[in-house]
Amino acid sequence: MIIICINIFIIYTVFTLSVIMNSNKNSIKYVLTALVILAFSTFLPAIAYAAPGAQPDGDWQYVNGNSWGWNYSPQTQINKANVNNLEVKWIFPIGSKAVAPAGIQTLFLQEGATTPPIVHKGIVYVTTNFLKTYATDAKTGKELWTHDYTFDVEAVKKNLPWSAGADNLGGLLLSHIHGIRYWEGGNQIIYEGMACDFIGIDATTGVETTRINNLCKDIPGNIYTYRPTPNSQSAIGTYDKGRQFVLVLPGGMHSTTFYGDARHVTLGISMDTKQVIWKVFSFPPQDVPTKDWALQECDIGYFQMIPCTEVAAKNKAQLEWDWAFPDQKPSPYGGVTANWGTLIVDEDTGILYTNTGNQGPYSNLTLTPGPRLYGSTLMAIDLNQGKRIWWLQPFPHDPYDYDCNWGGVLADNPTLGKVYMKGCKEGYLYIVNAATGKPLKAIDVIADQIAIGQVTAAAAGVEPKAGGARYHRTDPLSDDMRNWNFVTDGRVCPKAGCKLYPSFFNGLFATDMSYDPGTLTLFNYANAATTSIIAEYPVITGANLLDTKDYYPWNSSIIARDVATGNIKWSWFYPFSAQRAAMVVTSDIIFSGFTDGSMKFFDKDKGTLLSTVNVGSPVAVGPTIGKDSDGNSKIFLIAGLTSIPQAFGAGYGPSGPVVPGTLLALGLNQKAAAAVTSTSTTTQTSTTTVVSSVTESTGLPSEVTYAAIGIAIIAIIAAAYLTMRKRA
Repeated sequence: MIIICINIFIIYTVFTLSVIMNSNKNSIKYVLTALVILAFSTFLPAIAYAAPGAQPDGDWQYVNGNSWGWNYSPQTQINKANVNNLEVKWIFPIGSKAVAPAGIQTLFLQEGATTPPIVHKGIVYVTTNFLKTYATDAKTGKELWTHDYTFDVEAVKKNLPWSAGADNLGGLLLSHIHGIRYWEGGNQIIYEGMACDFIGIDATTGVETTRINNLCKDIPGNIYTYRPTPNSQSAIGTYDKGRQFVLVLPGGMHSTTFYGDARHVTLGISMDTKQVIWKVFSFPPQDVPTKDWALQECDIGYFQMIPCTEVAAKNKAQLEWDWAFPDQKPSPYGGVTANWGTLIVDEDTGILYTNTGNQGPYSNLTLTPGPRLYGSTLMAIDLNQGKRIWWLQPFPHDPYDYDCNWGGVLADNPTLGKVYMKGCKEGYLYIVNAATGKPLKAIDVIADQIAIGQVTAAAAGVEPKAGGARYHRTDPLSDDMRNWNFVTDGRVCPKAGCKLYPSFFNGLFATDMSYDPGTLTLFNYANAATTSIIAEYPVITGANLLDTKDYYPWNSSIIARDVATGNIKWSWFYPFSAQRAAMVVTSDIIFSGFTDGSMKFFDKDKGTLLSTVNVGSPVAVGPTIGKDSDGNSKIFLIAGLTSIPQAFGAGYGPSGPVVPGTLLALGLNQKAAAAVTSTSTTTQTSTTTVVSSVTESTGLPSEVTYAAIGIAIIAIIAAAYLTMRKRA
């Protein structure tokens, strides 16, 4: 409405000027020109400054807040002026896996909840690793409803290429879920199930309203079994303009081998018919030999900063027969694991951005030569065509498990244009052109760690042969991709006791990044963890391929970086352990949960620690922020020694019995909350501007932008008129 009024005002002004100029025969031409400029000015801001889907300041609808993965909230109630006044408002104990339905108790379920709390219209949603969903009142912490996921295990085994439970390597592969989300188009909480299925729960009532089954049935080129693994369940993507859900069915091969890993595939599913409408594969067909798998899409890809076409021109033999030996089918021990994080969807362009998990197996690559595409790969998929449009593999032929876990960040930068940003375990931060995939920057964050004093150059800066611990990075133009088979084969590392930095236990980029659209700043943890590969073993079904020894203590740094320049703005050192809980950017602060049992709050512009709130137990799951039914902002977090901190022992802080965890809400104390309410009321009554109670805009408000355009047009017309008068 504001834009319409401004445009009417501009048209009226143009008309008035035309009347003033009616003595000049060219006046109509100038007026028409101005109207054309006006028409284009109405659309250009939307094109130049595209933004993620609407994010009400009271909601946290996605794993990472919004559809572009920012971990950002526009709320302003909690800020650096009052963050010292936070207190625990309520706690909600999460049930043990013992309360899971009897039908799935035969599976090896994991304890606890590892999904960042989702917030919508005053309700908080959390789903456990055994897929029990809780809805709680954000104001009181009262349970509103629960939903139990279950299925007929024996029927699924009989009907699908699927396995779990005791026959799944004795329960070695377990199920945990990295995130759920709220889908506004259907008012549903949606997530991927354990049995090649997709679940939607009515967000108001808790009634299951959507279930799409048998998604792994009759996958072309797949001859093996899908398994629910520790990272097979990521958040569902939605493309509302194209009426599509997007879901990933991954393989599960890690360092413990099994015979026959499922073929990794990304699926587009019609919201209307619930049928699969396209498939994009990240592993070659398993039933036929494929010589050109790594060459089929070479013209749209990159190895590190090198175009695949350059590698093909200079080193083609290293790309042929990827995952296989000449004239043979792909190795049954090869596989590409899950896309851990949020599937980023750009509704404006219809492009999906995502990243695959590790290339399996590691560390013995004897049976899986080649770059091992598309494991550990950043990629973009055109959702309207169901086609991969670019890819970038930071670490081809990776023996270290340096996968590209977690989600990336999509942002529109005034200097660089629209970019996709992602860091993988090995420690390079890639900033790429979102449309083409061309890498604009590859920032060595290990070099940053050395520069800020977090680690030493002697240890982290050089490879083992030179006395350090830094990994050997595959050279796509060498013979590494088909002839480097073990980490400790003497090629780059001694036969035994090879130190490795960073450790592959979550690596350097160990969780999702965060982005501030106001200051164009990217925030990430840079974890510092060292391990040693003591021994490596042959590929034997059911056996582990390597033994390791970790070196403690681990540590972490928060790094704030200017996206356009790549330069560090500030850093903050955390000596206690590595970090896993993603940070939240909001107002003038950034905060997160820490393994020492606290929530820490920082000045987002300077990195100054403003406040610490002790919650009594480690926080390893990303906190979120939203509003209750009274409009009061609250921070929601899961605390406790859940399966996540326990999985990495001393590297992630204290150890102890695994517990289900507790959902907590932090909010301003009564005095501080009253001050916020008073300020808000005063502001609204002393101005005539209507402030939306639903969203808070970022950057320049649209009305300011359009008013500026209107003034510019008037100025142009006035200048033209004055020029004509002068010439007359």
